[in-house]
Amino acid sequence: MSLKIGNSVIVKAGIKEPDSENFEIGGWQGRVIKIDREFDNVNTMITIEWDSLTLRQMPAEFIHESEYEGLDWQSMNLYETDLEKSVHRDKKNDVKKTQELLSDKYYWSSLGEEGLRISKILNGVDLKDEMQCLQNWVNHLDKSLTFPIQAKVTESEDNWLIKSGDKVLIKSLPHIVDLYGIIATINLKGKKFEFPLCDLSVVDIKIADFQLIEDYRTWFVNR
Repeated sequence: MSLKIGNSVIVKAGIKEPDSENFEIGGWQGRVIKIDREFDNVNTMITIEWDSLTLRQMPAEFIHESEYEGLDWQSMNLYETDLEKSVHRDKKNDVKKTQELLSDKYYWSSLGEEGLRISKILNGVDLKDEMQCLQNWVNHLDKSLTFPIQAKVTESEDNWLIKSGDKVLIKSLPHIVDLYGIIATINLKGKKFEFPLCDLSVVDIKIADFQLIEDYRTWFVNR
């Protein structure tokens, strides 16, 4: 078999992805984008860019794992002997659109388990629509948190009433502000204030509320 740049190829049955061999990739298809005929003086190494149909059918675990490990899931290097010639099933523009769609969907996967939780909360939301993302967070946290919650202030912008390290009670999450994200109603020394949730950390790290709010704080800082 003599392959050329641009040829469509299909992976032979029984072949596993080479990095960890956790996934069988027989039947995956794509286009040849690079050929190294002097890879190890014996084998020819082929770089394949997966077509849009293969990208849509990839196991979610494979993309999550690749993102977390810093590996490329959009293409793969395989020996020429692992491949057979095929025919194009889509256009290059279809590949680009699908890559962009999946890149958005799995944007947070590099954070591991925390990223998986964030991805579930923002599933189906345009990540560029910050207000919709914030609304998803409010809906999720309102449903999942157990108020009131003992927390401490992690950062205070020259607020003479509320200082870093102050212990407070989070009572509710009444609204959203563009610049500061979710605003929490808090109680400090018997007085009621409103304060950004991103600047509050739950005191008891063993309760579920701690992880829920930390996930939000991670998203807010990295959004």
